Amino acid sequence: MEDDRLSIYGSPFLAAKLSRRTVIKAGVAAGAVVAAGGLTWVERALAAPKGTLNLFTWEGYAPAPLVKKFEAETGYKVNVGFYPSNGELISKLKATKATGFDLVQPSVTLIPAAMDSDLYQPIDPKRISNFKNVIPSMVEASAQLGGMIKGKRYGLPFDWGTEGISYNTKKIATRPTSFGDVHKDEYAGRTTYRATFHVFVATGLSMGLGNRMRDIYITEEKAKPILDKVLAFLISKKKNVKTYWKTAQEIETLLTTEEVWIAETWDGTGWKLDRAGQPIKFVAPKEGALTWMDGFALPKGAKNLDAAYAWINFMYDPKNAAMFTKESAYFTAVEKAADNLEAGIKKQYSESFSPADIKNLWWYGIEHSWWLDMFAKYVDKLKAA
Repeated sequence: MEDDRLSIYGSPFLAAKLSRRTVIKAGVAAGAVVAAGGLTWVERALAAPKGTLNLFTWEGYAPAPLVKKFEAETGYKVNVGFYPSNGELISKLKATKATGFDLVQPSVTLIPAAMDSDLYQPIDPKRISNFKNVIPSMVEASAQLGGMIKGKRYGLPFDWGTEGISYNTKKIATRPTSFGDVHKDEYAGRTTYRATFHVFVATGLSMGLGNRMRDIYITEEKAKPILDKVLAFLISKKKNVKTYWKTAQEIETLLTTEEVWIAETWDGTGWKLDRAGQPIKFVAPKEGALTWMDGFALPKGAKNLDAAYAWINFMYDPKNAAMFTKESAYFTAVEKAADNLEAGIKKQYSESFSPADIKNLWWYGIEHSWWLDMFAKYVDKLKAA
């Protein structure tokens, strides 16, 4: 029988997917993150003392219990700011010339786009004693998916997950099987997704377009006829959409209040609500769950590097990694973390992913600036329609 750690963390299948390097995972967003006292988070970070880690990350990636434990064990204070998309992360780094941030957690596929503007500095795994705990195939995958550029390491793996469908089991009796189910007229006013390129990929997959949507990455000329068809379909079904969700808290609220019954979400969203006793389940669509890997990266202007490396080392500890999964519902790249997970979490994973689903995962690939520019235009057209 396959080892539990392998079935949960993907060591057997991840290496086989390394060549599947084409897709987009970025919504372009803007706006300042306002902190206490009326200062933006960046202004607060720039004014922080030397013993402070300025961590800019995804919502849910710095759970309060872990921050408290890190501060107690290391003596560093943590100043946390959140971004809702890779696009906003890159925009903030460009606006500040990559200063004010000590550590960020981009999707590894977006690191090349950031490096088009020289936003990160090389990262040294030798400064991380717990790096030995990271699944080797994850280390290799992060390198091939964007973390290694011209022989230098700019990103390390942190966690991985998927995007599929979360639905209310009280309102929807039949388990959804396709990304196309999100657009069914019977769920008019009760469906939601992010207005980002994720929905273009998912919808295109459900429509059977572009050689499983791989053709959109050959050239822009090749992509446009395919994306035009997807856009036309999304606009025709826009009346069914309750709202476009943006943050983890927003989609959790929409599902728990039953304002929406079905949504294109991250796996962690469905699992977290299920564990909280809500009638919500996450499923991997037959087209293949969209799969991402987020990592660690050091901004070019990072000042508190010791604190940044301390956080990475802390999160690579198996017990802390398991604590992260319990708090966030996302699986990390730390192999032995599975030994510390509750049986209920493992059960959720097996309920959502069959062995066939794992083989069918649809991995995001390297994303450069010209891709983001093209994709942003299609997202804008969808929002404006």
